[in-house]
Amino acid sequence: MPNINDITTAVYKLLKADETLGGLCTVYKGSKRPNRATNPSVTVETKHLEPGEGEGLWMCDVVTTAFADNQANGMPDHECLDAIVSGLYLVLEDAEISLENARALPLIRGDIGGPSWNNTHEGETSQECTFGLIFIKYD
Repeated sequence: MPNINDITTAVYKLLKADETLGGLCTVYKGSKRPNRATNPSVTVETKHLEPGEGEGLWMCDVVTTAFADNQANGMPDHECLDAIVSGLYLVLEDAEISLENARALPLIRGDIGGPSWNNTHEGETSQECTFGLIFIKYD
C-alpha cells in the first residue's frame, strides 16, 4: 500500500517536472523549507492518510506551502505568492499521480490559506494550498 512518503514523492515529481513552476520557485519535498534555501520556494507534504468509507478507499491531504521574501516595507509579496499559487493549481488541480499498488483519482483543489508570517525564517511570508487525494488500494 502507498504510504505518505510515496504520495509526497509522486506529487513532488509532478511539481519538479513543471518548467513554468520551476521558473518561479524551487520545489522541496517535506514539511519545512531547508534553512539555507532561498526564496521563492515551495514545499510539499502529505498529511492525514486514513481509510475512506468504502472497501479499499483511502484519502489524504497534499499540502503545498509557498514561501516568498517580504517586500522592503515588510509587507508580503502578494504578486510572487499569487504567481506561485496559480502555478501550483495549474500543475496539481485534477492531476493524476502514479502510485504503486493503488489507483489514484485526480487531485481535488482544496483550501487556500492567507499569507502568514513564520518566526522560523525572518523576513518571509508563506501561503498554504491543500489538495485532496482519494485512492483505491489493491491487495
